[in-house]
Amino acid sequence: MEKFTLMLKKLKKLSLLLLLFPCVLLAEIPVKNTPIPGGIAVIDFETNHSNPKAFYNKVPLYLQHIKDQHWQALVGIPLLTKPGKKTITIQDFSTRTFNFEVKKHTYTEQHITLKGKNKKYVNPNLAHMDRINKERPILSNARKLFSDSSLSNGLFTRPVDGITTSPFGLKRFYNGQARRPHTGLDYAGDIGVAIKAPADGKVILAGEFFFNGNAVFLDHGQGLISVYIHMNERLVKQGQYLKQGDAIGTIGQTGRATGPHLHWGIYLNQTVVSPNLLLGTSNEI
Repeated sequence: MEKFTLMLKKLKKLSLLLLLFPCVLLAEIPVKNTPIPGGIAVIDFETNHSNPKAFYNKVPLYLQHIKDQHWQALVGIPLLTKPGKKTITIQDFSTRTFNFEVKKHTYTEQHITLKGKNKKYVNPNLAHMDRINKERPILSNARKLFSDSSLSNGLFTRPVDGITTSPFGLKRFYNGQARRPHTGLDYAGDIGVAIKAPADGKVILAGEFFFNGNAVFLDHGQGLISVYIHMNERLVKQGQYLKQGDAIGTIGQTGRATGPHLHWGIYLNQTVVSPNLLLGTSNEI
């Protein structure tokens, strides 16, 4: 309990420091407009304001300065979003609204059977639920962190070279029970294979959790967060800055995992989006 409380306090302290001492550094990540659930809507706008703000459902958005007065807002679209018109708000010298259309997209299903000791991840007992409930605010705060700085520039690179065993957005069923859609990409690999940072970032959380096992969260700035779970070893510490290609940890089978692999997830404005979009492979969402 003390370990979880300490993690939570550190995250809250980090969020406060980022608010008190913002460092606006805008970098460009070339992202294709993919306005579907689990995708990223790219909204172009013009302003001569040096530090505009944008919001979707009151959550701050990732902004990038393209050239001159040309800016872009990147909007992560929740997986369960219904098709239709959506609206963001831009704040510069005034408050403006921009609309975009979310299109329908269907993801496939995946049925997974957990046996033996792994059944606890389908129906956790009271002790497990107590641990899960203690971990939830820690993980939630990491996913919601927003810093004004943009630490990464350009497309991301793959954290490992293994084949993709579970694509993003799968409708998952564990032992016949429906669960949330798959919130990342699963890459197969042998235990001990190195996991490398796909972009520059700062370690905002590193720990061991019930479902995620050994996990690391990286902040890339402006609500762009990447996560690495089921690791065998963690090779970084909270507060550490990483450059693209630096080792984060190694592939493992910790937490709710049926075999050794890396689960790689991306959060944008507190929303899971397909990591492929940051790799420039939106056709493989």
